[in-house]
Amino acid sequence: MLHRVTLAVALLAIPAVASAAPPADPPNGGCLCPSGPTELLEQTDHIFVGDLIEVKGSGEDAGIAVIRVRENLKGALSGVVEVRDVLVTRCSWSVFEMASPGRYVVFANLDEGDLVTPAFCPQTQPIRGWKDRLAPFRAYARAHQPGPATGKPAPAPASAATATTGSRPKTGS
Repeated sequence: MLHRVTLAVALLAIPAVASAAPPADPPNGGCLCPSGPTELLEQTDHIFVGDLIEVKGSGEDAGIAVIRVRENLKGALSGVVEVRDVLVTRCSWSVFEMASPGRYVVFANLDEGDLVTPAFCPQTQPIRGWKDRLAPFRAYARAHQPGPATGKPAPAPASAATATTGSRPKTGS
């Protein structure tokens, strides 16, 4: 009997000890960085491929990149845009301060009308680091392309519909 009571007390104590341990730090030095295309698309206003023309400023004032938009992956930017580096923190750092001209995949959010790199583990980098990972972003861009005259996303092509004989497409929401 004493053995059973001791065993029961020991078993009840195990979850309490396990839950008392401090939670592990998230990866990336405690920063909650997006881990895939879905999170990046959800947490970023504009994603595009562009040519870095110049970085304005020098030293601590550097950090406004002038970029010619070549391909929109999310958003509807065109022409030449300026993207400002977010303030440096433990989870963000300057993307453009030491950047050289070239083609980049750029992630930017709107902040009071200005384009700013995200405040989480920046993903903006030369395109060579993204070439094999752009397919989900390009699929998103195709799915959200505006239709010809409406400005609304284009309907899915008829070949994508799966209808059986006698069935009607669903309408409404």
